[in-house]
Amino acid sequence: MLKQPCHTLRTNGACGTSFSQDHTIFTSAPKEATTLLNRLLARTRNWFATAFEVRKERRVLADLTSEQREDVGLSKEQVHQESSRAYWDLPTDRVE
Repeated sequence: MLKQPCHTLRTNGACGTSFSQDHTIFTSAPKEATTLLNRLLARTRNWFATAFEVRKERRVLADLTSEQREDVGLSKEQVHQESSRAYWDLPTDRVE
């Protein structure tokens, strides 16, 4: 006896079963992509937060007086070199 072709998604025939399996495969892909995108956005947000924090620290460093620089143990040249670095030039210990 031949099976009737299924006309609805809720049939118990072969096409209903195969649709369910295909549907599961296709619905998991957007979830994985969304998770990957969320992780990428979170890492980007964290990188920018760190970059602006380092930028602020470098500005504070540039504004130190000579007495404060001596207390920290840095020369004027070291302070100038560090404070003139670009904000995206992050120290390796600050990058995740």
